[in-house]
Amino acid sequence: MTSENGVDKATGASKRRRVGVHTLFGSKYIPHLDNGPVIRQSMQALGSSILSSETSVRVISLQTTGASVDNILDAEGLSSYLKGRRQETNTTDTFFFNRHLVSHGQLIPTDANRLRVSPSRFELFCSEFHLSPSFVTSLANIHQPSAREFPCQAKISNKRLDFWLTIPVRVQVECSDNRHGQSSSIKGKSQMNPLNYLHLSQPKPKVDIRGSKVAIYFHFDPDTGRSTSLVFNFQDGRWRKIVEEPIHRMKEVLTGCNKPEMGRDPIYIQSVVLTSAIRWWNNALNSFNDQLIGYEEILINQDLSSEELSQFNTDTNRSLHCMAAHLHRYGSELTQLSEIVQDFKWYNNDFHDEFVRLGLREKDALEGFLRGLDHVNTQVCSTSKFRDELEQKINNVLAVLVDNNQASNDLLLLKNSTAMQDILNASQMEAEQSGQVAAQTKQLTEEMKKILQATQKDAEQSGQIAAQTRQLTEEMTKILQATQEETAMSRRVALQSQRLSEEMMKDSVAMKTIALLTTIFLPGTSFAAILAMPFFTDTAYLSHASRLWIWVALTVPSTAICFFFYFEWSKKESKRKRESIQKDEELVNTAMTPTLAPPLTPL
Repeated sequence: MTSENGVDKATGASKRRRVGVHTLFGSKYIPHLDNGPVIRQSMQALGSSILSSETSVRVISLQTTGASVDNILDAEGLSSYLKGRRQETNTTDTFFFNRHLVSHGQLIPTDANRLRVSPSRFELFCSEFHLSPSFVTSLANIHQPSAREFPCQAKISNKRLDFWLTIPVRVQVECSDNRHGQSSSIKGKSQMNPLNYLHLSQPKPKVDIRGSKVAIYFHFDPDTGRSTSLVFNFQDGRWRKIVEEPIHRMKEVLTGCNKPEMGRDPIYIQSVVLTSAIRWWNNALNSFNDQLIGYEEILINQDLSSEELSQFNTDTNRSLHCMAAHLHRYGSELTQLSEIVQDFKWYNNDFHDEFVRLGLREKDALEGFLRGLDHVNTQVCSTSKFRDELEQKINNVLAVLVDNNQASNDLLLLKNSTAMQDILNASQMEAEQSGQVAAQTKQLTEEMKKILQATQKDAEQSGQIAAQTRQLTEEMTKILQATQEETAMSRRVALQSQRLSEEMMKDSVAMKTIALLTTIFLPGTSFAAILAMPFFTDTAYLSHASRLWIWVALTVPSTAICFFFYFEWSKKESKRKRESIQKDEELVNTAMTPTLAPPLTPL
């Protein structure tokens, strides 16, 4: 499956055979004037960046019956149309090659900025009408200066009336970018380049001046009497009304011809495109003038004390220089337009007799055509003079801008001078205050010296106190060491005393035990010894064993009395010991209670 360009859609491989320049252009190709490799490069450039992958060519035909037909042909329809017209004679066809014309609600293709004709169908036109190689090269380099080619009288014998030209146009359209500064596109950022559009912010609504070109190729076949015009309109398809203006006007012209054969006269396509171009030029320059008037009014009424003045003047200066660059280019393009009118006038005058012989026009039509071309030339001259006036007006606006900047600078200088005077006055006041501050500082310095001296004395006294304190600390350290040694010795003595006391307590317990045993046996043994005395033994009453109760009666009470006195003495002794221990503890507690040291007297 392949597209109309001969490109395989499955593999992407190009199957279109390279057509030689001789086949495409025939006798129009002159090797010593035309460069074959350059022409082939131009054809490749057309196919890669200017021509579309789809074909949608509009054709207006004037039949021999006087009927005017308006058709839009695709690739197949165009091939059939060109094949069918070869059988016809004395017909008039005007083909319009436009970019994609944008309609509301319609999808925009990705190659909308390309002419709606495929490379293969363009080659078909080249071979069908033997287009000039120079014309093809001019289409491929449409941004270069406009070129044109008209036949000379010597070619009348060769039956060649073909001519081609490119007309520079500038159109005024409503701004499509509402963002500030027109910075959303690369062209919007480089408006100093006349090839890019120029944004005008003062007219309401805001407008852009966009440059473009309209190329015309006229071909007349004297053998069949067929007249063919090819119009390549490079204007943006977003402004459909502007692009279709020549189409509607050409359709109206062909419909209003007195005779169908008269529609073959090239004067009609020449006049239609020229007058539309002049109208576009006038609209663009009028918007240009409105912008300058707007700037002039703003600058005249400008508040020189405004803080935003500098930024506004900078933007205005940049805009005016961009406008000056564009206006300079407009001068050369209007000069080319005037030369094109002169070439049309010469062409129609020199080939008038041939046109009459071929039946394209009536014999007495020349004067009216030349008068019309003179009128067109007058309009071009007026437009050119208007451009000269605008150039002078730009200089005037720039002069006003310079004057405002100078006045603003003078005002700023005055403000700066006043500010400097205020600063000087403030500096003097600060100097006086600085003198007072210096005197106070001097006084403070003297007081600080006194304070430093007193501080030094205090430091010396503190040093002496520190030395004495250090000496006392050393003495106290020695005393503490001696006290520690004495405490250790006292502890050893206390331990030895404790051991001795423990041994003495043991001895005391033993003695008490012995004394207690002695107390138990002493009364009994004492009464036994007393009763054993001869005084009692000689008495028969006492010597009998039954009188043992007497010993018991004496021994038991006396033993009880001894124990009673022993226990009473033990209680008193225990009480005395407790009181002695309590007094010792109170004495120890009193010795351990801290007492406030007497305040130190200064040395």
